[in-house]
Amino acid sequence: MSRTWEFTRPRSIVLKLFETMAYITISNTQNLTYLCMILSMYMNAGLISVIYPIAVFGYALIEETRPRKEFWNFIRSYTTGLLFFKFIVNLSILGPIMDSNIFIFLQGYLKIGIFDYEDLWSLVLYMTPEILILVFSMLNELQLKLIGLYYQIEEDLESIHDGIQRNIEKGDVHKVNLKKQFAASMYLRRYFWPLEE
Repeated sequence: MSRTWEFTRPRSIVLKLFETMAYITISNTQNLTYLCMILSMYMNAGLISVIYPIAVFGYALIEETRPRKEFWNFIRSYTTGLLFFKFIVNLSILGPIMDSNIFIFLQGYLKIGIFDYEDLWSLVLYMTPEILILVFSMLNELQLKLIGLYYQIEEDLESIHDGIQRNIEKGDVHKVNLKKQFAASMYLRRYFWPLEE
């Protein structure tokens, strides 16, 4: 009773709620990264950001379980390079190049997505989506490493058919393996060693 009384105190419940919210956020870092990628395209809208919606809608959301680590490595490398490029472009040394007629012409017709901001607040808002992409992708990597799914996806561990069979057998993996062996032996017997008539 004393443990139940301690757990049901308001302080304990509030702490557990904060802990649960942290777990919810960490387990959804993949989706938060996708949202930040779409936000980057919305805020910057140019050729440099078109990679993100293609990556999200053309590959990541189409995967049956989730993307492999190579996808996240590419996104992290591209985003780091993009942030570095945005930082270099916003240095005062490159101000005359950004104000040149050639760059204004390219920006107008090609819509590159590179802007030179004068004040710090606009610059921070300009770079925020890419910073959030990096933060959430690193949190996603940490979470996957902690649960042991960074180097392989769920499909590598167990196919959907095997998962259904394991569920039918109420978690008994040994029975599932016996059924698979029996089915394989029946297949071999039927097609490779037919019964003599």
